[in-house]
Amino acid sequence: MTGMLATALLFCALSSAKDRKLPTGQASNDVVLLEASVLDSDAITQIFGSDFKGVYQVLEVTLTPKAGKTLDIKLDDFLLRSDMTGEHTGPLLPGEIAGQGALVVKRGDPPKQKGGFGGGFGGIMMGGGGMGQPDTTDRTKVEMKEDGEKDPMLKTLKRKILAEKPITETVTGLLFFPFEKEKPKHLALVYTTPSGKIRTQFK
Repeated sequence: MTGMLATALLFCALSSAKDRKLPTGQASNDVVLLEASVLDSDAITQIFGSDFKGVYQVLEVTLTPKAGKTLDIKLDDFLLRSDMTGEHTGPLLPGEIAGQGALVVKRGDPPKQKGGFGGGFGGIMMGGGGMGQPDTTDRTKVEMKEDGEKDPMLKTLKRKILAEKPITETVTGLLFFPFEKEKPKHLALVYTTPSGKIRTQFK
């Protein structure tokens, strides 16, 4: 009963999202038809009870194999790219979003200049006797989140995220990409298929 309720809530949330005319796009080749929508904060919250503080771009993806062919879904075959910055990333696994396996990135203090004199022209540092060299030590730390208990969100994410499996019929699932504050119209989803890459943008 709980699973049926969760599925019904997802269907209602995605239907509501489509009613709001969210940015959508599609692409195809002789293997598959790809349809995708970028969910907004309200749609994400309806599904998960949280918008994850807006740190992800969440896409609803529908894949339809063509000509009765079997399509092997692998998350590594998806790539989200920003046409504005050139930044690109693949989707995250459920355990990378929530749960004990979640990654936490911590930024250290900004680099400080060691001694000497900090004047400069055109971005060139000035110093005397080698004393003015900037400290370029990378203080970024990547740690594994350890909560002691599994995040209850993890189970929900596993049900909602596009499953990695062979398919012969239409399937729909979500993809989470670590993109912040990027307008959907600047994004492009690239999907690598057995017949080559297909690309769609959102409008």
